[in-house]
Amino acid sequence: MDTVAIGIDLGATKIAAALVTGTGQILSTRQLLTAAHEGSAQVLDRVAALANDLSSEVSTQPFKLLGVGIGSPGLVDPRAGVVYNAVNLGWQAVHLVDELHSRLELPLPVWVQKDGNASAIGEYIFGAAQNVPDFTYLSIGTGLGGGLIAGGQLIIGANWYATEVGHISLDPHGRDCVCGLKGCAETVVSGQGLVALFKTLRKSGAFGTDLLSEDIDPNDIIQAARKKDGLAVAALAEMGRQLGMVIAFCAAVTNPSLVVIGGGLGLAAFDLILPSARMELETRVLRASHVDLRIVPSQQKSSAVGAASLVWFFTKKEVVQ
Repeated sequence: MDTVAIGIDLGATKIAAALVTGTGQILSTRQLLTAAHEGSAQVLDRVAALANDLSSEVSTQPFKLLGVGIGSPGLVDPRAGVVYNAVNLGWQAVHLVDELHSRLELPLPVWVQKDGNASAIGEYIFGAAQNVPDFTYLSIGTGLGGGLIAGGQLIIGANWYATEVGHISLDPHGRDCVCGLKGCAETVVSGQGLVALFKTLRKSGAFGTDLLSEDIDPNDIIQAARKKDGLAVAALAEMGRQLGMVIAFCAAVTNPSLVVIGGGLGLAAFDLILPSARMELETRVLRASHVDLRIVPSQQKSSAVGAASLVWFFTKKEVVQ
């Protein structure tokens, strides 16, 4: 009998769920608004409702349901199943796994990881990093996050802060970051960071541009860059340069053979930021650290697939702390 798993990507705006086969095929999807302002109990009710709906669908098909995987924002203790300090959800400490077990109609095992780790495992099981035991995943979207697989194992760190790459301060005198530091990578290598950088460069008058509105978004900048807008090209090149600095840190410390770039902005701008990222990387680490290092775009079909991949990964692997 073929196996399936339920993957749930818990976001600040929406909760995406999918029923996924052992080959990464998506059989069915569901989605609900998170409505985090209503409180954690209501959000957990919605997560459970999606899982229960998909599990009931399995009962009508020739599949064995192995469990539920959840990718969550915040600081995640995967062993205790607790999510801490998920600011966008308004959570300080939520026992996600225990709470979900009490709401599930079937006694299914549940695994939870921070969203960056779930995406990294998704790449390892189903995506661009299949059969690659040493790689780094970097997600560029609203923020900059990541995940790390070394020796085929997920690295979570002593208190689950491993790969918080968005909060490496690249410029201690730079823009304020939401974390309280200044000049974090995320203040440039993210959607909001790109827009802020673009506006700062525009004020300098050093580059010409046709984008004069205050109401712009990252997609506007990307589209302008594809039309050779000087300022848009420069802003994306600078974002790529700072991404290259982050990749250099990863290369020097973990020596991956592959870096996978994901996230909405990372995929949309991949070809525009790769040249400057690669150039910066090559100026910052030993040649042996970068000469064979490949940088590729994500191949994940859905964030929920990454969450589902936790089920297969953790039935076979151990995390390294």
